[in-house]
Amino acid sequence: MSIHEFFNCNSVKCMKSGEFCVEVDNVKITFTLDFTLGPITEISLKSSNYKVNCKILFDSRKEKIISVDCYGFKADKICKSLKECFREKGLLYASL
Repeated sequence: MSIHEFFNCNSVKCMKSGEFCVEVDNVKITFTLDFTLGPITEISLKSSNYKVNCKILFDSRKEKIISVDCYGFKADKICKSLKECFREKGLLYASL
C-alpha cells in the first residue's frame, strides 16, 4: 500500500494536485505531504491554508500507524478524523 492510499476515506481526500484535504466542521484544510522512509516512517503533513501541522509515525514492519499528533488550528478534530480514516483501513495500532 502506498502512502497516498492511507489518506483516502470519508473526511480525508487525496486531491489530483497531490495534496490532501481534511474536512472538519465544513472547513476544508489542505495539506502537503512529506515523508522520511525507514523502519519507522515519519509522515509530515503541513497545511497550506491554515496554521496546522501533523506528524504521523508508521511502523513499516507491522504495517500499522503508531502515532498521530497534530498542532494548531482545529488540531484535535483533525487528529480524530485522521485516526478514524486509519481505523477504517485497519492501519491504526490497537492502543490508539
